[in-house]
Amino acid sequence: MRLFIAVNFYDRVIDQIVDIQERLRARSLRGNFTRRENLHLTLAFLGETPAEKVDDLRQIIETIRAVPFEILFTRTGCFTHSRKELWWIGAESNSPGIPLITSIHRELLERLLAAGFSVDTRPFSAHITLGREIKHSAPIILNPPNIAVRVDRISLMKSENIRGKLTYTELFGTEMENPH
Repeated sequence: MRLFIAVNFYDRVIDQIVDIQERLRARSLRGNFTRRENLHLTLAFLGETPAEKVDDLRQIIETIRAVPFEILFTRTGCFTHSRKELWWIGAESNSPGIPLITSIHRELLERLLAAGFSVDTRPFSAHITLGREIKHSAPIILNPPNIAVRVDRISLMKSENIRGKLTYTELFGTEMENPH
């Protein structure tokens, strides 16, 4: 199974992201745009993982202790790799929620590595992928509105191709605890 750990979004946040994505689509000649139901924030990419490891992953995710918080996504940009552009919406590094999400990411990686999982250890960048392989003929400026994303659940996700469509399915999720 191809797996990753992520933060999924509420519909109102997805609506705001899709509005920005549609502006990107309108300014692009072509591209592979993330399907609405696949929009998420990746915390850890695991890749191909045996099914018998899902319980281990559940235990690791359940050990993460954090209170719900918000991240403010305020900017767009692109990563270029092999002359292909991946467009994203991201959080400012000084956004109040960034130290919290970075800490969760770091703790997840430490626990995953200690448990023998192979994970992507590139520096963490809190971003949401809008589209890949974007081609355009003029510079793109999107000027996104500020989007407040509530982080209150961490999910283990499965990625699979179903009838030609990349589909992400939650296998397990755990709620963050409110302090009382």
